[in-house]
Amino acid sequence: MRRLIFLFLLPLFVVAQLFGDSSVWKISKGRETMYIGGTIHILRSSDFPLPDEFDRAYALSDTVVFETDLEGTQNETFAATLAQKMFFPAGKTLSNTLKSQTYAALKKYLASQGDDIKKYERLRPWAVMLVMTQTVLGRSGIDQSGVDAHYSRRASTENKPQRYLETPTEQMALITRIGEGEEDAMILQSIREMRMMPEMIDWLVRDWREGKTKRMESELVQAMKHESPQMYRLILKERNDAWMPKLIGMMREGKKGFVLVGTMHLLGQDGMLKQFEKAGYTVSVFKE
Repeated sequence: MRRLIFLFLLPLFVVAQLFGDSSVWKISKGRETMYIGGTIHILRSSDFPLPDEFDRAYALSDTVVFETDLEGTQNETFAATLAQKMFFPAGKTLSNTLKSQTYAALKKYLASQGDDIKKYERLRPWAVMLVMTQTVLGRSGIDQSGVDAHYSRRASTENKPQRYLETPTEQMALITRIGEGEEDAMILQSIREMRMMPEMIDWLVRDWREGKTKRMESELVQAMKHESPQMYRLILKERNDAWMPKLIGMMREGKKGFVLVGTMHLLGQDGMLKQFEKAGYTVSVFKE
């Protein structure tokens, strides 16, 4: 699904003035201050350097807050465990899990890409989508780790404290539940949109760099909420709700944090920007 695809690149109306030319916002109340940047998780080499406001917010912060410990998701144990979970248990296959029409459509798509569905037979549907997406992203020039990894490496080099909103284990549990109960719809939507991906990447990165969120909100967040309510709840709403108390607690410690989360987490009625407003904080485009 388009929304799921962009979660790998990046996870009801925000007040008009929030739609400015920045993807970084300042959250404040009294002496409490936090900066929050909407990110894209993987990028092209040509997408660097990043917008200046990210470096400025990073410089002003005492700590950097990420969705999860990126180093923890890149070690051999994590990779091996995730790889193991990609496969069906004995006796279960893709062909006896998907509807026959879905399986046939997937077989036809893979053949058009010079691929053979037999290679995917033991993979769970979410793993099939992940492999297909990574293949198309690679062909589209997406060859660099994104905003989060850039600042994680920098913070490690500069000994700037890092904090996390969820554990690598929690992230793995999320990945392995993608499309749960919506497997056929996920595969069919992914097939339809694979050929559109280069164009989609272009507008997404362009809008992100310019701080334009209206299209992201309507075509990604709102569309997911309408088309895949279960996935919207799992990937966005429940995680946002779990993260907000943690972030507010950090602000009350009196130190400035720079929070980096996928842009989709910030938008919409359940988005973090709206939730900060409801909690009495002032939310403004970061321009310092």
